[in-house]
Amino acid sequence: MTAFKRRSVFMVDENSDNHQHNEGAFYSFNPENRQAVLSALQSKLSLTPLQRRISYPRNEMAHINNPQRRFVMDLSIMGFSKISLPLPLPEVSGQWGLSTLFLRIKDSGLIILLKLLLLERSVLVVGETSEEVTACTTALLELLDPYKWASAFMPLLPRDMLDFVSSPVPFIAGMIVEGKQHLHSIIHDHGVKDAMLHGLSIVNLVSGKLIVTREQGTSDMLRRSFQTIPELSLYQKRLEEYCKSSSSNLRSFQSFFKHGASQKESLTLRKIKNVIKKHMSQFTMGLSDKPDAWQQYGEFNEATGTFDFCPDKFIQPLKDRMIFQIQFQEMMAHTQLFVGYVEELQLAHEKRSNLLSGPAAKFIARWVELHWHAKYSR
Repeated sequence: MTAFKRRSVFMVDENSDNHQHNEGAFYSFNPENRQAVLSALQSKLSLTPLQRRISYPRNEMAHINNPQRRFVMDLSIMGFSKISLPLPLPEVSGQWGLSTLFLRIKDSGLIILLKLLLLERSVLVVGETSEEVTACTTALLELLDPYKWASAFMPLLPRDMLDFVSSPVPFIAGMIVEGKQHLHSIIHDHGVKDAMLHGLSIVNLVSGKLIVTREQGTSDMLRRSFQTIPELSLYQKRLEEYCKSSSSNLRSFQSFFKHGASQKESLTLRKIKNVIKKHMSQFTMGLSDKPDAWQQYGEFNEATGTFDFCPDKFIQPLKDRMIFQIQFQEMMAHTQLFVGYVEELQLAHEKRSNLLSGPAAKFIARWVELHWHAKYSR
């Protein structure tokens, strides 16, 4: 006599007029048959070929306005709640991990962090839950696109392996902290402090801070060469507004896993990834302009039969271009045309200041103040 009770299950596309019923099996839970239950779940909790091909529309309006399709399965007979997931499936690292990093350390911190990884400097991500730590560490790997991290990656490091930060090999690692005291002990650990003098940076998800390495020359170079990306700053403000809503699933891993990001949130996150990828790709300018452009920056080694990349061949033209660009701007700064442009900026500033402090501006300010008091004193 079988210990399981068979019953029909449904895989439903809620936006389809014709609901497709897939025959399967529901089983009442019996601890002795745990493995069989898990095997049954594994066989039934899978997308159809059609569902796997569902992707976000390229058109932005269609992305936001099209009805969202879902994968649905009712497991109530086994004591589980109904499973309902948006299609395409939520990206834990690519969406929730990215939004967590973006909202905690902001756009400027994320760009500096990615530049540190491009220099193959180690990064330790510390947070209060395994979900946020592993999602954020994995998100960093994806954000390096078009590059591939070639060194150690440990998304979750055990507490008793903190000495790993002294590794001479660059790494991306995560660690869970249990309270403020534990966090303080990690950041002020002698081994961690020493590692920070040799390239280690810490992403503190608890306080939302990026603690940049104190390696001589590196932090100063990053600070002096940093330039804000206005488009990224705008997307940060937009994402912050979305997350202020209590209905935002980005506020909780559990909610995100069950329901995914909203269509507006997923579009914003896709835009953020596109801007970051464009920014990261600029460092290989010239290498990928044409399919064979990379060949001019190296030599073919006949002895080994391999291509040897020569960094100097790639860097020298960039240095020459920058030198000539600075020479051009220096000459232009001494022209009457450039001086006239600066004078126009000065006059525009003075005109704006006079308007804001003139009688018309004061009259408008008094009028607004009067009506504001009249409205809110009722």
